[in-house]
Amino acid sequence: MAFLSLPIWLMDRFLGGKLRALILRVLLQLRQFDIVHFHEMQSGGYPLTRLPADLLSRSKVFYTPYGSDLFWFQNDAKHLAKIRQTLRLVDGIFPECERDGNLARQSGFQGQLLTSMPAAGTLQFDVTEPVPVSGRTKITVKGYGGTWGRAIHVLHALETIQDHLLGFEIHLTSVTKDVSKEIRRLQSSSKLNLVSHPKFSLSSDEMRALLQASKFHIALSASDGFPASLMEALLCGAIPIQSDTACLPDSLVEISPENFVSTENWGQIGVVLLSLEADPKGLLLLSANFSEWARKQTIEPEQFRSIISKAYGIASWN
Repeated sequence: MAFLSLPIWLMDRFLGGKLRALILRVLLQLRQFDIVHFHEMQSGGYPLTRLPADLLSRSKVFYTPYGSDLFWFQNDAKHLAKIRQTLRLVDGIFPECERDGNLARQSGFQGQLLTSMPAAGTLQFDVTEPVPVSGRTKITVKGYGGTWGRAIHVLHALETIQDHLLGFEIHLTSVTKDVSKEIRRLQSSSKLNLVSHPKFSLSSDEMRALLQASKFHIALSASDGFPASLMEALLCGAIPIQSDTACLPDSLVEISPENFVSTENWGQIGVVLLSLEADPKGLLLLSANFSEWARKQTIEPEQFRSIISKAYGIASWN
């Protein structure tokens, strides 16, 4: 199955979702499904618009926005038309934050806005005996480039304050090829102590161990949902420096607005970091406040089942 998935995905991309629509049509004709729940608008939602209206009307349709599927693609006229067409089929949305709920309404969504929760699910793990943030000597950077990631901007900002970072190991995680090239250049031309981790090279446990040893977690992107890596960093006590293009709850941003950086201020990431670093007591308080916020977002399995069951209109889900 793993060998078949890539060519099928490529073929369906070329066909504009027609193959997925055909598979869905066959399944819905073979059996009546009470619920159709899709994640991510472009891959999961667009194919639904190719189905006969009477076929899909037998089911309740739910949608979980994922990453950039509303925030980024709303700026493209062709995509916006498809988004609006798809939203007309949707009965309920589980948004990651208020932003995506508002965007759906602006695009004509008339259904229910349900409980907000990260699309990647809530993270549940214990941080045992965390190292106080003031004693940590690592910085993690989300190493995405490509269409949305802006790790290269982070590297350039850190290069401007390299003399102040001599005691830090800077770990870039999930590094893409374009970012890897820039890392190699800086390893030979700067004082930054850069450690590169390609995509999928770290296990979940290794990633969390790294975050528990990190003072700062930096992530910039042109567009994002609510990043799972941000929640992990908060639970591990790392101080976030995050682009405000992510789907961020107001209650999180209010803890320390300067940690959530607007696009025009990305070049000031180094200044933000040094300002935070200059206040050790403030760092300890921020670490505690961010961690407490993240723990409060946890949804226990039984609570999750109750939320989904109520939305689906079923008595219980075991």
